[in-house]
Amino acid sequence: MSDLLKKGFYTGLGAGLLLKDKIMDAVNAPVRVNDSHAEELRHALNALSKNLEQGVDVAKEVGQEELDRILQRLGLVKAEDLEEMKARIAELEKKLKERDAKS
Repeated sequence: MSDLLKKGFYTGLGAGLLLKDKIMDAVNAPVRVNDSHAEELRHALNALSKNLEQGVDVAKEVGQEELDRILQRLGLVKAEDLEEMKARIAELEKKLKERDAKS
């Protein structure tokens, strides 16, 4: 279930960023809108875009923290943590074999 939630969350973020790109493409033409030059609009949209990207970063961080809490409550680990543990076990086993070979 959390995987579906995560995929849905990232899909929404991606759609928002695509929308921003489409708006920026539409503003690139040298036109006037409500007596404002396209350059002024482009500047305003760039500022909004930066705010959107910062919001995306914050949302990702909050979402990741919540996912970590859910996994911890369920007694599960993330795949990356599991891979780190496997690598550490393999390293320890190698050291044990080396020690036993010297004995």
